[in-house]
Amino acid sequence: MRTVVDNGTARTRGIRAVLLAVAAIGAFLIVLPLATGLPGKSDATGQMMSAFRPQMTDSALAQGRADQKTMQTMADQLGGQMLPALATQLKMTPDQLNAFLAQSFPATAKGLATMPAMLPFFGNLQSTMEAQQANFQQADQIPTSFLPPTSMTILFVIPGALLMVVAGYGLFRPARARRAFAATAIVGLLTVVGLLAVSMSSKASAADDMTAAFKPVFAAQSVQLAHDYTATATAMSDEFGSKVLPGLATALHMTPTQLGAMMSQNFSAVATGAAQLPGIITRMHTATSLIENNVSNYEQSASIPWSPGSMITMFWFMMAPAVAAAAIGAGAFVLTVRRPTAVRPVTHMRGALHH
Repeated sequence: MRTVVDNGTARTRGIRAVLLAVAAIGAFLIVLPLATGLPGKSDATGQMMSAFRPQMTDSALAQGRADQKTMQTMADQLGGQMLPALATQLKMTPDQLNAFLAQSFPATAKGLATMPAMLPFFGNLQSTMEAQQANFQQADQIPTSFLPPTSMTILFVIPGALLMVVAGYGLFRPARARRAFAATAIVGLLTVVGLLAVSMSSKASAADDMTAAFKPVFAAQSVQLAHDYTATATAMSDEFGSKVLPGLATALHMTPTQLGAMMSQNFSAVATGAAQLPGIITRMHTATSLIENNVSNYEQSASIPWSPGSMITMFWFMMAPAVAAAAIGAGAFVLTVRRPTAVRPVTHMRGALHH
């Protein structure tokens, strides 16, 4: 009799321990996103992805690539052919022409001097965006294409709350513990299947790769350079169209129309660049503003779950508890099957009494 009581007590304690473990897993899934500030960080991520989305399309990237090529060919022809030819026509040495430009058109002179550093800077930004387009498209679907990043917190909290409810049910209704174990296994299994079904692991990996690639772009020095280069290019563009070309026409004893025809015939890359420059500068402003306005969003996104961030880590913080819950629930359900107790036949008992 004592052995039976001891076995029953041990069984009850074992069941209680398992249910408390399930409750602990549920509490972890609820507390983790809140403790790491996931609601705010995922909201910042959503804002950044929405801001970058128009710039990461095929057409936008193609336009950026074309702008980069136009600026590069314009700068090459301007510095390598047009300015030396103008110096000859104006009977100046290259140094004298540079001094003339610096005195008469300082914004253009500064822009030309900055071009060797400016163009590679924006070229690197363009290359980074093109290289990360596929990763962006995957990361932009975290957790799914129809759920925003802010729903990540809910995807932690819901399974966590269900596990705590199931554990509480089993603790307060010990006779129904097997139902609680079955429910635990189902919640864990559904979470695992859901994460695999939406390819969360590959999306998280893509997000980590993209975050690492954009880290130099959002560095304070890079953001400041983007701002300064854009301001320099804007001033050069404004001055080039309104002052430089009319000034050169006057110095060469030409009308602006004649100068434009001469440029189109002899320096087509410069003529094309000058015509497209206002649009290119507008798009440059858009790209620079995009970076400047999302520094804070990037920093918050890059700190999920904490700094240095890793979406893969966040993925395993959801997957590992789900696997554990499924295994614990299934294992406890199997181990708590009630086995039939062997009963001694009545006829044998009667025979024993008769003898």
